[in-house]
Parts: sequence; C-alpha cells; structure tokens
Amino acid sequence: MVKSKSKKQDSHLGVKSGGIKFQKEKGQHILKNPLVINTMIEKAGVKNTDVVLEIGAGTGNLTVKLLERAKKVCAFEIDPRMIAELQKRVHNSLILVSGGTVNLVSQLGVAFDPVSGLNAQEVV
Repeated sequence: MVKSKSKKQDSHLGVKSGGIKFQKEKGQHILKNPLVINTMIEKAGVKNTDVVLEIGAGTGNLTVKLLERAKKVCAFEIDPRMIAELQKRVHNSLILVSGGTVNLVSQLGVAFDPVSGLNAQEVV
C-alpha cells in the first residue's frame, strides 16, 4: 500500500500561520512561546539603555518584547511578507531594514548592545 503525503509533509508550500506561509526550506520559523521569548531576553540581559540588533525579525514576536525592554531595536528582514506584518505590529523605537545584513551593519554607524540572530539566514 502506497502512503500519500499529508499536507503537513508538503514543506515546499511552507507552513501557514496567520495567513503567512513560512518557507521552512529557507529556515523560516516563528518563535511563538512567550516563556521562551522572555527567557531569551532575560538571558541576553537586555536593558532599557540598549540598542539591539535583531537579524531575521520575522513577524515580530521577539521584536515586540525587545521593544518593551530596550531603548531601540534595529531589525533586519528580507521577506517582504514578514516586513508587512512587522510594520502592522510595531511603530515606535524600531529601525526596520529591508534586506540582508552583510556589510550593512557597519554602514549604519550605530553601536549595538545585544544582538539577536534567532532567524538569521546570513552570517555577519
């Protein structure tokens, strides 16, 4: 008997959540657990005076929490769908850069404190 693929195994279509299909083959995943997010921020020692660099902000689950804690967040995201979702969710204290990070970080002229690369697809 031949098994048919389930919809979950069809990874080329991505994973749908909130209307966005995530491209797992490109390393896209969404951090949803608030306990994990809060623990990451605690372990990173993010302070209200910090300027945080986040690489691969996705839909902004971590970004939103970082903005509550840090002075400012500079988030990089290459997926236009994720950027649109992120722009809906956050409006203040966020520098949102569309595109990759290679060579761009040094051009910003900003000193960063903690750096989050949870969803990073490039090496800085």
